Amino acid sequence: MNITVRRRLNVAITVMVGATLVLAFAVYDASLYQEPFFTGWVLLAVMGFLALFNLRKKITVLPLGSASTWAQLHIYAGWLVILLFAEHIGWRLPDGVLEFIITVLFAIIVVSGIVGLMLSRILPPRLTRRGEEVIFERIPAFIAELRNEAEDLVLESAQETRSSTISDFYLRHLSGFFSGPRNHLHHLFASRRPEFRLMNDIDNLQRYLNSRENEYADRLRHLVNKKDDLDFYYALSLALKAWLLVHVPLTYSLLILVVLHLVVVYAFGGGMS
Repeated sequence: MNITVRRRLNVAITVMVGATLVLAFAVYDASLYQEPFFTGWVLLAVMGFLALFNLRKKITVLPLGSASTWAQLHIYAGWLVILLFAEHIGWRLPDGVLEFIITVLFAIIVVSGIVGLMLSRILPPRLTRRGEEVIFERIPAFIAELRNEAEDLVLESAQETRSSTISDFYLRHLSGFFSGPRNHLHHLFASRRPEFRLMNDIDNLQRYLNSRENEYADRLRHLVNKKDDLDFYYALSLALKAWLLVHVPLTYSLLILVVLHLVVVYAFGGGMS
């Protein structure tokens, strides 16, 4: 089964499950039962299942199904939980303070999840197209090595050519560039403008250099290209990790608040109104 057919099948199943639940809620409400209690427990069950996905990624030794299957279930259950939450609050903002906080937190989690889904679809193919991937945690060390190599290069050029042209250029245009990861947003939005600008600056510099100095400038250009590649990997890898730093902790915070809400509801016999 190709990915398009599988995706359409998953969407159809999700829609059918959602429609069945909405119908079940309507029947339950028509039977004069308190619908918020029913929708609340169903919502809590689905939210608990969604939270299990992060635990599943950390447990690799047990035969709990493939990570890709869990990811697909997480995505479509995530769409379903939006419908369940809207049904539970009656498709309007709640009046209670705790319930309002839960609603805002839920909205942030949903948005971060959608952003994460988009990033996970767009960024990995871009990483593979750029060449061999680099381990995210090792990128700062690689950048430090490039900075040392660039600084050694400009010192060597000054000693060998008895000219400070390249070293002056490095201080004006490249010292900040080599000091750490740069141009996060440009790389994230597939813009190579900063790299082209630096290449153009090197081109302009080389017009005034002799043959020996041009050799050093070419070596410096190569280091700039390597540094830009590292910046690219860093920016995209950081984006893939950063959204989880919002999504996962807020999910567990939401579950704690939902349990608190549940205690309040049963303690005072109320509901999410």
